Amino acid sequence: MKDTERELADCVGAIYQAGAGDGSWFDVGERICRIMDARRALLILGGPGGPRNLLMPADGSEIAYSDYFHARDPYAAKARYDFATARAYHLGNAKLGAELVAETELLRSEYYFDLARHHERRDVIGGMAGLTEATPILVARGDDTGAFDETHVRLLKTLMPHVQRAIELRARLGRDDEAVALTRAALDALPVGVSVVDAGLKIRFINDLARRYLAGPDSGLFSLRSGPYAGSGVYLAAMSREEAGVLRKLVASATSGGSGGAMRVTSRNGAVVALMVAPAPLGLADDVSGLESGGAREPLALIILRPLNRKVVPQADMLCEMFGFSRAEAEVAVALTGGASAEDVARGRGVSLMTVRSQIRSILGKSEAENLRDFERTMATLGALVPQLR
Repeated sequence: MKDTERELADCVGAIYQAGAGDGSWFDVGERICRIMDARRALLILGGPGGPRNLLMPADGSEIAYSDYFHARDPYAAKARYDFATARAYHLGNAKLGAELVAETELLRSEYYFDLARHHERRDVIGGMAGLTEATPILVARGDDTGAFDETHVRLLKTLMPHVQRAIELRARLGRDDEAVALTRAALDALPVGVSVVDAGLKIRFINDLARRYLAGPDSGLFSLRSGPYAGSGVYLAAMSREEAGVLRKLVASATSGGSGGAMRVTSRNGAVVALMVAPAPLGLADDVSGLESGGAREPLALIILRPLNRKVVPQADMLCEMFGFSRAEAEVAVALTGGASAEDVARGRGVSLMTVRSQIRSILGKSEAENLRDFERTMATLGALVPQLR
């Protein structure tokens, strides 16, 4: 009895490790088979590749079951019915196979005739788990092993609550992984540089634009690897000692209950970047660092970087799509927004001034701008959508 209790305790630990992604579901399957003196253990979960058994490697019978016989399995059909009609009653329960599916029904089924009797699935015990759909766990023996009894049912019932919680944990961590991926993709798509740092300016996340800025020749910031090991972390720092001190103060404010603030950073060649430092929203902080910190919450700072002395103009293709400009009109609009006069545009394009003025009238009409100054304001707004840190 003591050995069984120890094996149950070890199996419970293995179940939670597998649910958290730190252990193997195959190890869980082996332990369940050993405790139940069974030949097979099945925990079927759906996915992009179709249903698969988490508890055993995909041999020929498992592949056949997933591809064809799962849809014809009378035990799976009964589990789906029980889950749909009385989930609360059946969840965590376990029963002998004959209580789930009548012997005569099983022996007449295609599932038994073509699969179960050939692959040690003759005698079973079924336990119910699941979140939004039935996820039964079955342990099975062949014809030559003998039937399960109520002792085995009690053993499986002992494990079922832990299997249920492990499935819930697996699903939650899967959603967390997806949320992290979506958050990082969204931050990479922003037209400004974004970094998330901790109180010590250790970089927890940096999007593509900010990364390119740090690596560029006109950057007033840089990333510094600290510590004796490569995994010790990468930290954000300013070139100027004075600016580095201001940055530390703003990040300290943002991570200690304050509001942060704004500052300018100037590179050696005179390029200026504005920084806005604010407390990172809790959801964002959890998404960008939750996996690394094991879910432990710590205050983080959000830093937004934007160049000030670099005029940004929307691309011609963008203007064509938004306003229906011709290619020539879009190129004239870009040139005007870049500071050129109508005369400059005419000379540069090798056309008459009258042609350029006609194109300007068409540009103002299609964009519904009252005059060139109004159109420049529209272009400035669109310029905010253009990636700037290159």
